[in-house]
Amino acid sequence: MSDGPYKSLPMKPRWRHAAKCAYKEAFSQEEIVESVTRASHADWRAEVRQALVASVNFVVAPLGQQALFADQVLADLAALRRGCASPLEASFIRNAIDAVATGRIGGDAVQFAAEEALSDRLLCNYRQVEEHVRRDDSIRNAEFVRNRFESAHRQIDLSSLARAALRTGEPLTRRARTQFTDLDAGVPL
Repeated sequence: MSDGPYKSLPMKPRWRHAAKCAYKEAFSQEEIVESVTRASHADWRAEVRQALVASVNFVVAPLGQQALFADQVLADLAALRRGCASPLEASFIRNAIDAVATGRIGGDAVQFAAEEALSDRLLCNYRQVEEHVRRDDSIRNAEFVRNRFESAHRQIDLSSLARAALRTGEPLTRRARTQFTDLDAGVPL
């Protein structure tokens, strides 16, 4: 008997927990959303340096006539991209370049870049979990996990997650753990 394919998943512990939540029917959709949000926020904290975020903020800040020099802003962001220490940082810079290229400036560009980078990371991790389940378990269970992640992704508030990651908004709230003490309490049927 196996504990499930998520046990051998070569990912960080928070992502293994998110995979467990998606794999087991006993976990509600809200619990999947919570675990995925926590895991992606932890990824951001571990992989994206605050100094890089400050540099991007400085480069895209609307100071006077900086909008006239969009080419220089793009060149500065490209220079920052060469110094990225992680794939999440590179994705953040790439999305900042896209934001500036489409006319966004200042905090709006940084917010857009963070949301897109986090969304990209979420989707990559969903695919990694699905592929692992498909290889170690069955196609039916892999599709089940994918569907649960897809519905959880639609419920994630990426803008507040990005604000929490950038430290420009409220930090993530901790969900109170429910303690089931009654015999009739438990998973809704």
